[in-house]
Amino acid sequence: MRLKSVRGQTLLEYILLVFMIAVTIAIIIRNTNLNILRFWTGLANMVSKPCPTCESPQPPPNLDNARSISP
Repeated sequence: MRLKSVRGQTLLEYILLVFMIAVTIAIIIRNTNLNILRFWTGLANMVSKPCPTCESPQPPPNLDNARSISP
């Protein structure tokens, strides 16, 4: 009778341990992904900033006028 009770407790402790490990890993992954996202977003923003000493680019040609002029 005692052995059956210990088996149930052991199974319950195992399930709780697996659950705690899974939750801990999920929290670590979420926080790590957030830091990685912030890093790459900041890097992309720095790369995509226009050059302060560059001239403004020429506007694209107006294709609507070109289409209406040519048959």
